[in-house]
Amino acid sequence: MGSTGEPTGNFLLDYPRPVKTYRSQNYSRISPANFDGKGKTVLVTGGATGVGWAITHAFAETGAARLVLVSRSPGPLEKAKKDLNISDPNVEVLTFAASMTDHARMDEVVAEVGTIDILILCGAATHKHIPSIQVDTAEMQETFDTNVVGPFHIIKTYLGLPGPKTKTVINISSSAAHMQIPNQVGYGSSKAAFNQIMSLYATEHVPADGVRLFSVHPGVFYTPMAATQYGEGDFQWEDIEVPAGFCLWLGLAGSEADHLHGRFVWAQWDVDELIALKEKVESDRNFLKIGLMQ
Repeated sequence: MGSTGEPTGNFLLDYPRPVKTYRSQNYSRISPANFDGKGKTVLVTGGATGVGWAITHAFAETGAARLVLVSRSPGPLEKAKKDLNISDPNVEVLTFAASMTDHARMDEVVAEVGTIDILILCGAATHKHIPSIQVDTAEMQETFDTNVVGPFHIIKTYLGLPGPKTKTVINISSSAAHMQIPNQVGYGSSKAAFNQIMSLYATEHVPADGVRLFSVHPGVFYTPMAATQYGEGDFQWEDIEVPAGFCLWLGLAGSEADHLHGRFVWAQWDVDELIALKEKVESDRNFLKIGLMQ
């Protein structure tokens, strides 16, 4: 998509959705003021920039006890920690410069942090916006290592450790997982692959046993990652606070979202309308999942 200087509108509004209300802008129902994060430890990969930073900052506003940020880049981590300490001197901020593809290092991070109440997987990689036959195989491998194998390993480690009464994992996915977008062969396919892994994890670990697993399309925002592919005027960008508040709801609203365990939802879908879908979700094991249906 070339830069035109004028937003093209939000084509995502045209896609089928299970709720009536699509929330492109933030709304009071998912405001940090409505959630209590006291005593919680939240680990966010990719938590120093973009959507990850918005999520981290939202949890800070709920009074979370510890915020753990993991990123490959030390600079953004240092800035994020400084900003969090200024806004709330009482929150403990731990930062780790590490790649999700370094499994041994991620094991060390999880072990050092100890108890983790909410794990949010927000780090991601993509290749250049080019035709599939031009994508270097090494770039494709890196995309899958970062978007699939790395998160798989982190969850495996996290769920295998003793921990809190309830463990919550939120996978920040993408609508690209169920779209056919030209010149993005690795990104959408890797996101779809990991959504399926999340669904499979969810068959083995359930809320009744203290494990809650969700995959979320966050929206479309003009982040540094988006800027590598698009111009600021190419799209009607959405409010980055929406996925931040949506993650608060998934992580801190008790059992309100338990029926969405193992499902793939969009942050822009109104949360009260999602709650109203509980009977439909529980009666249809394939609803809000990616897969082949007859």
